[in-house]
Amino acid sequence: MLLSAPVVGALGWGGLARPTPRGACTAPSIWIGKHAARLELRCEEGTTAYPVTFGASPVGPKQRRGDERTPEGQYRIVARVNSERFHRFLKLSYPNAEDRARARAAGVDPGSGIGIHGVRASLAGVARLFIRSAGALSSRAWGPTDGCIGMINEDVEAVFQRVTVGTLVTIEP
Repeated sequence: MLLSAPVVGALGWGGLARPTPRGACTAPSIWIGKHAARLELRCEEGTTAYPVTFGASPVGPKQRRGDERTPEGQYRIVARVNSERFHRFLKLSYPNAEDRARARAAGVDPGSGIGIHGVRASLAGVARLFIRSAGALSSRAWGPTDGCIGMINEDVEAVFQRVTVGTLVTIEP
């Protein structure tokens, strides 16, 4: 499938500039496709896509604390934090009831503190290179996430400005 230049640019591929959304986002929701390494901010006004990255073990849902996997399922944004370490941090409602039940059945700690965040200034150039140019899902891991969704600071800022606590976040394989 051949993508047009505006679509390629909107997805952050091919070195084309991606428009930064401004203004209102009515009824926001976020969709994250792990295999596609893409976050979509969906608003009534339209959808904007951003490249994202994950921790060192991106395949499969998060099972326990420290497995460096990103959870899969439906979550909500429960906090919006200005962070010196992560620029902006959108904390997710992980673990949800299903995650807690799965961890309890396996006798493990499900972990916590999962979110969508930017990168430290010292890693911004490296992250930008990996996020914008990586090919396969496994090569998208740049750390320092332990299951979070990483974005370059400019992108997480654009999303942060347009969502609120309670926004639905769906993470798919």
